[in-house]
Amino acid sequence: MYKFLALSFISIGLVACNKTSEDSALTINNQEYMPKHQLTANKYIYEYNNIIYNLPNNSDQKSINLKLKKLLNTMPSNEDNLAILKTKRKILIRLGCLEQAYAITEKMLTKANNSKLQETQCIFLKRMKKDISLIKQCYEKTASSYLNEINLIPKAQLWYQYALWGNYAAMYHAGHKEYKFKLLELINYHNNEDHRLTYRQMYESVVNPSILQKRIDRIPYSPECR
Repeated sequence: MYKFLALSFISIGLVACNKTSEDSALTINNQEYMPKHQLTANKYIYEYNNIIYNLPNNSDQKSINLKLKKLLNTMPSNEDNLAILKTKRKILIRLGCLEQAYAITEKMLTKANNSKLQETQCIFLKRMKKDISLIKQCYEKTASSYLNEINLIPKAQLWYQYALWGNYAAMYHAGHKEYKFKLLELINYHNNEDHRLTYRQMYESVVNPSILQKRIDRIPYSPECR
């Protein structure tokens, strides 16, 4: 769990070649009993997984991208189904179409508060080298999103500490450098050495700009993406 926390800040499906459990092969059962919109969503999810996981090992990225573009063109542009939006977003990220992925994510965020999803918006803005004021505003919004979660989580739960960390880190990235000390307090809060080491690594990824930048630079980005 703690290894997941250490990597979660950037390993959120943004690096094109990573496989996640969310992308695991989908088995569709009893389709005849599913609503039409759910069948449609499952179709796109199945085709996406088929492209990513069932291609020969020697398939190059160009051929994969061509298949993804073809699938993307079959998906409705005005779709409001969350499952379809998620699949479309994955495709856009893999293709480096971050402007479009950003717009899709905004649409998803109108449906439900999701702090990690909101945080990826800031990563997108950084990768696209948007104005620093926009990036700071994004992190302020991310901090508020984490705060909303904190207010709903019992303090004894592990996720409470992670949400608190997310709030502090977002405030730090928004320009409130005093939150660096709050992050250090969270590290010292943990008595378990393994946990403390994990949070120390997380701390370095927050306050050391070169570490974060290396991860951001790995995200595919094509400014001329269509």
